Amino acid sequence: MQWLLLVLGLEFPAVLSLVDCSNRPDTHFLGGVEDKRSWVRWLIVAIVTVPILVGYGIVLGYYFTVVKRNSPAT
Repeated sequence: MQWLLLVLGLEFPAVLSLVDCSNRPDTHFLGGVEDKRSWVRWLIVAIVTVPILVGYGIVLGYYFTVVKRNSPAT
């Protein structure tokens, strides 16, 4: 049971990033629709590879390339 909670806790940021990516408008991505589709595919890879701690690099890349670039503070 503890392992299940650990895996769910590890998966949460990647799943939330995928939900965020699919709900963002196409204008938030530099390449438009194609760029959004590629980020969705990469975030699916991130969900699969989070248990071996590789997926967090993809999630951080998504944060710095899309989320931080489109925040009101920038």
